[in-house]
Amino acid sequence: MVASVTTILLQALSTFVIAVFSTWLTIRLSQRKFRAERLWDRKAVAYERVIEAFHKAKRFSSENLDAVYEGREVLEERNIELRTLAKEAREEIRRAAEIGSFSLSELALKIVTNYEAELGDTKGIIMWHDYLDHDYAVTDRALKSFIAEAKRDLDQ
Repeated sequence: MVASVTTILLQALSTFVIAVFSTWLTIRLSQRKFRAERLWDRKAVAYERVIEAFHKAKRFSSENLDAVYEGREVLEERNIELRTLAKEAREEIRRAAEIGSFSLSELALKIVTNYEAELGDTKGIIMWHDYLDHDYAVTDRALKSFIAEAKRDLDQ
């Protein structure tokens, strides 16, 4: 009788220990998954902010190029709006890259740095049309590179 009570107590104790360990392990794995998902969400938001800002920055040269090709002028009010939007977009790109530097990959940050350097390299550009072409090409190239890097980084 004493042996059977001891056996029952050992079985109960081992069952309890296994249950506690299983619960602890489940909680730890859930916390790790939750943290990883939150980090992914923060990365996605950082990439989205920069991509949206690149798109806004491209609108200035895009609309002005359309006007040049169509032989018309952009209305002064719209031109001011586009310039303001482009300036805000470039500031947003810089800000998002700085704030998101802990979330964005090194390549994504390098794309932003190269974009700013290329955008400022306007040596030899005299004509308005050439400036718009340059602005559009640099912004479009950076946008496409940044999107590709965002996809690669977020798929990891």
